[in-house]
Amino acid sequence: MLTSKLYVVSSIDLISSVQRLPKRLAFPPIEAKYAMNICASSKEGNEIIANNLNGEDGDWGYSHEAYASMHSALAPGSGLDGMNRVMIQNIARSLDGLLPCKSQVLEIKLGEWSRHEITMATTNAVYGRCNPFKDARVEKAFWDFENGLVMILINRLPYLTARKACRARDRVANAFRMYFEAKYHEYGSMLVQQRYNTSVQHKVSVDDIARFEVGGSLAVLVNTAPAVFWMLFYLYSNPIVLEECRTEVESLVLHTKTSNGTRKTVDITSVKQNCPMLTSTFQEVLRHRTLGVQVRQVMKDTMLDDKYLLKKDATIIMPSLVIHTDPAVWGSNVSQFDHTRFAKGNKSQSQKPNPKALRAFGGGTTLCPGRHFATTEILATVVMFILRYNLTPLDGRWTPPKTEKTNIASVVMEPDTDIRVKVVPREGTADCEWDFKLGDSDMVFGVAAEDRHD
Repeated sequence: MLTSKLYVVSSIDLISSVQRLPKRLAFPPIEAKYAMNICASSKEGNEIIANNLNGEDGDWGYSHEAYASMHSALAPGSGLDGMNRVMIQNIARSLDGLLPCKSQVLEIKLGEWSRHEITMATTNAVYGRCNPFKDARVEKAFWDFENGLVMILINRLPYLTARKACRARDRVANAFRMYFEAKYHEYGSMLVQQRYNTSVQHKVSVDDIARFEVGGSLAVLVNTAPAVFWMLFYLYSNPIVLEECRTEVESLVLHTKTSNGTRKTVDITSVKQNCPMLTSTFQEVLRHRTLGVQVRQVMKDTMLDDKYLLKKDATIIMPSLVIHTDPAVWGSNVSQFDHTRFAKGNKSQSQKPNPKALRAFGGGTTLCPGRHFATTEILATVVMFILRYNLTPLDGRWTPPKTEKTNIASVVMEPDTDIRVKVVPREGTADCEWDFKLGDSDMVFGVAAEDRHD
C-alpha cells in the first residue's frame, strides 16, 4: 500500500527501533487490506477484521486473537510436535516409494517434486485425514491462484481481469467451506482448530472462515517448497558441502539388526541440535535466496531513534535483500555462498554474523509464527534425501535458474525454470529399512535472533 511518503529502512539498528513501536509503526492495517483483497471476504467479514484492528483499545479483536492463536499452536509444544510428526512420516513414505525397485533410476523435475511433496506433507499435517488438498484439483487450483496473486492485487475488478486466479481461489475456498461444514477440522491440527474456534467466537461466517483459510494456506506453503529446492541445489551442486553435511548426519544414525536386515533410525530433533554444517548451510541458503520486504504503516507522527521524523500515513519498507547483501554486515565475501558462515566456533570467518541480520523470517511482533515448523520440514526433507539418494542433473550441469518471476507472496525466491535430475539410490542404502522420528520440541533451532540463546 503506497502512500504520499515512503521510507526505506535498511539499517539493522533502525529496523530494531521500528520493531519496538508496533502500535505507532503498524503492520495489521496493511495485512488486513491485503487479506481482504486476496481472500475476497465479505463486507461483514471485513468489518470483523477491522474491529480494533491495531489494538488501539487494548489487546482484543479478531486480528489480535487470530494471530495469538496461531502463535500458541505453532510454538514448541504438543501441537507443533503433532504437526511435525505427521509431516515427517508423510515425507518418509514418499521417499520410500520414490524408487520402489531398488535398482531403479528415476528422472524428476526437482522443483515440481519439491512443491508437490511439501504441499501434501504440510497440508496433511495441518488439516488431518480429511485434508482438502488430497483432491488433486484443489492442489492445482491453489497453485493457479498463487501464480495469479499479482493480477488479483493490482486490478480493481479481478473477477474480470484475473479470472483464472479468482476461479482457482473460489475452488479452494469452496473445498474449505465443505471441510469446515463437515467438522473435519476436528480431526486436524491444533492450528486449524484454534483458527476455526477464534473465527466462530467472533461470529465469522463459514464462507469467510473458508476464504481466510485460503490465505492461511499461502502462509504455510509458498516458501517451504522453494527453500527445499534451493537446499538440495546447493548441496548436490557442491560435493564438498554435501559430503560434510552427510558425514554429520550419518554420525547420528542408529543401526539396528532386524529379521529383515538393518533398520536405520534418525531423530530429526537430534539433527537440528548436532549438525552445525547442515544448519549453517540452511541459514546461508536463506541469506542468498530470500527477498522478503517487511512493511509498516505510520499511524501517527513518530520520531524514530530521536533522529528521523516519520509522518502519519506514510509507509515504511524494510527489504531483507539489502541487508543480506551488505558487505558491511557480512564481510568482503558477502556475494559468495559460504556454507560455514553460520557455524558456531568457525574461526575462519573474519566477521561473525550478526544474528539480527538474517531476516528470512522477519522479526519483532510479525516474526513468522510458522518458522519452527518450516525449519523442521525443510531440514527433515533434506536429511532424508541426502542419506538415501544421489542427484545429478540430466544436462550434466548444476546451473542456478533465474528467479525473476517470484510471486509477491513469496519470501523465498522461486525458480523460473525447473531442473530435471536423475535420482539414484546411494550404495548400501537401498536394502535398509529407514525410520525417521522426532523428539519433543522443548529446544528449537534458532534461525531468528528472537529464538537464539547463545
